[in-house]
Amino acid sequence: MNRKIWLAIALVSLAPGLNPNAGAMTIHDFGKMNNDDEATFVTALVEGSAKMFKDAGQPDQAQKVIAFFKVTGKPGGVFKLAGQIKQAYAVNVKNGTNPNNRTPDLLVEDAMAATLKAEGFLVPASYLRSVGKDFHPFGPPRIVTPSVNHP
Repeated sequence: MNRKIWLAIALVSLAPGLNPNAGAMTIHDFGKMNNDDEATFVTALVEGSAKMFKDAGQPDQAQKVIAFFKVTGKPGGVFKLAGQIKQAYAVNVKNGTNPNNRTPDLLVEDAMAATLKAEGFLVPASYLRSVGKDFHPFGPPRIVTPSVNHP
């Protein structure tokens, strides 16, 4: 076969791996997971963030990240992450209504990076995507019951 054809075949076969968001958790997919799988995914991101700090020689920051997510209620990480996910979802919906918008959807990892950044922890979303790239939900998806106004 011609070298150009082989090159084209190679590029097409590698194209899925070139997507920077490949393996990332979309907000839509996150919302479909059951509570246990959501908690497992968030725990993986928190532990991955702590590992990043430990590997960088900052064990105190690693402990602070973990402690932040153990706090319950409004000052805690889970509550603040939920707020960031809601904001990211709203941005995605707004961007999706504009046919000229080429901005990629925000992901759960982006929301986690924003949550951590607001607390002074700089963890890149790209790093978080690498942490969660192999995650697969274990349980059945969330059961969604239609509301009266929306079937």
